[in-house]
Amino acid sequence: MRALIDVDSPVHRVGDEVEVKVRLINDSHSSINVNLTLDYLLEGRHVDSWVGSALALPGEATTVKASFTVSEAGLWVIRLNGDAGGSKFTESIKVRVIEGGKPIRLALVYHMHQPPWYMSDGRYYADWAFRYVHAPIMAPFFNGGPYLFHAFLNDKYSSVKLNIHLSPSLLKQWVDAVEKGYTLINGEVHLKGSSEVNTIAKVLDMYRAQANRGQLDILSSVYAHTILGYLTSRYEMIDVVDEELGVGMEVTKSVLGVNPVGVWTPEMAWSMELLDIYEKHGVGYTVLCGGNHFPGVQGDRGSIYEPYSLSGKLTVFFRDEKLSDILSFQNNIPDEKTAVKLAAMLSRSIIETNGELVVIALDGENFIAMSKTPAMVGLMLDKLYSYISRMQELGLIETTRLSQVNMPKRNITFIPTTSWLGGFTKWDGERREHAEYWVKVIDSYRYLRGLEEALGGKINEARYALWHALDSDFWWAEFWNPDLINHWIGELRRILDSRFKIAMRPLREVYDGFINRPIDVELEFDNGMDSNVKFRLMCLDTQVDLTIQSGSSRIKCSIVPRLAGSYRVPIFVVSSNYIYLQSYITLNVAHSRDPPVYKNHQP
Repeated sequence: MRALIDVDSPVHRVGDEVEVKVRLINDSHSSINVNLTLDYLLEGRHVDSWVGSALALPGEATTVKASFTVSEAGLWVIRLNGDAGGSKFTESIKVRVIEGGKPIRLALVYHMHQPPWYMSDGRYYADWAFRYVHAPIMAPFFNGGPYLFHAFLNDKYSSVKLNIHLSPSLLKQWVDAVEKGYTLINGEVHLKGSSEVNTIAKVLDMYRAQANRGQLDILSSVYAHTILGYLTSRYEMIDVVDEELGVGMEVTKSVLGVNPVGVWTPEMAWSMELLDIYEKHGVGYTVLCGGNHFPGVQGDRGSIYEPYSLSGKLTVFFRDEKLSDILSFQNNIPDEKTAVKLAAMLSRSIIETNGELVVIALDGENFIAMSKTPAMVGLMLDKLYSYISRMQELGLIETTRLSQVNMPKRNITFIPTTSWLGGFTKWDGERREHAEYWVKVIDSYRYLRGLEEALGGKINEARYALWHALDSDFWWAEFWNPDLINHWIGELRRILDSRFKIAMRPLREVYDGFINRPIDVELEFDNGMDSNVKFRLMCLDTQVDLTIQSGSSRIKCSIVPRLAGSYRVPIFVVSSNYIYLQSYITLNVAHSRDPPVYKNHQP
């Protein structure tokens, strides 16, 4: 015999009637008479009891209901004692009872993301973007994966308003699959119109409908899952983040049919360099970490349970890190009893913050899919939504879309550069290979910037490849993926190499001259590109801005040697401090033939 105890809501107001439900599960082959006692205790003090009985039928679950009125504020315990034919059991559940007051606003924020798992030829390295929709990951509780489950819960509890980030790279993979199916690198094919692909189309339609009816705030972001604050603060990749955010927001708008107000900052990787970028793209708000960002905030700082205006340009919400982490990481749930207790504890904890606005923000798929017991996590989340829905009816909680929160009353001026982990070593430092690969990335980025400057325009397909290589999921220490980083860096450099087609050679290898006298060096260029390009030539102290004509051309420059002797000197062709061409000449430099001039010499 097993018994489960539950309540309609783990939070009530003084004077409310609490509904109690006991479920008796009889795993035996015969009926059992069960005697039940419910004791109602307040802060350890016995207040009242209920006594009853039930016949538990074999192989079935029998439900017994009771209720009582809570007369005082405090933490109540409902203790169940049962006697099933000599077999005794005890269970309990807690209920927080409060005095009257305004409902607490609750913002649930789910970050749903997948890196671009496809290769440059369109085949997929991995299928998590699709598997987390259609695969029976949560069986037997739910026939599907976490992306479909979230959409299902949204429909089931339509009064619960939420904030959901569906990363643009995830949306693109879904749309591409719906339009043309998908193929894995191992040869596995899922055709357009297959059951898997039709389920992906279904989940897209569900999220569209939920957003359009006003239940969801849809957040956008940069296209992939880029470590924004790290890239902008350490490597000054302002242009990369700027363009990728514009593309990401356009993907969100075109796929889901909404104009996103909020933006998710991947890995909560913030730096102040992002502020102007967000303002440029009309971003209304973002969500950062109450544990890692908030302590270093400068300005009019109150608590994490209120919105803030950052320099009048961006509204910033700070998540409750403790509550978010409970949902994120306490995800190995052995049974239904544990699931119910966890959902009840979370519900009480929201109220116990006494916050004006409580933000719980976390990855939406990982705490389900990466659990050892995803079915039980699904049951827990379903129960949590049931509680939240009931608490809304009781006026205890008001779930909210962040775009509907009133304008902030407080202004702050600075948020420190960090992530939800309190730093960036997870993506740069924890693995020995990190340093080597960041060198590859930065060298490729400088190659790109210099060539664009020479050409006088952006190389968009190369930038697109760079975004893919920078996705933080590929750099995460435990899921380190050099295959895809190398693939997209290689694709980036292949594109740049195909655009840069210039050769240079000096017409002579050896030049004779005198110290401090100009030597004319003539260079021949073969420009196989379809346009003239601008570079800078550097040799010794000479720096010359030059335009290299399309086709073959010769350019003469003068250099002035400062040392006598025979030696080789390099000639560089650069753009934006990146060396594109390099050659050498030999100088034979003699002392000047002119007689020396002595100052103040009297004949």
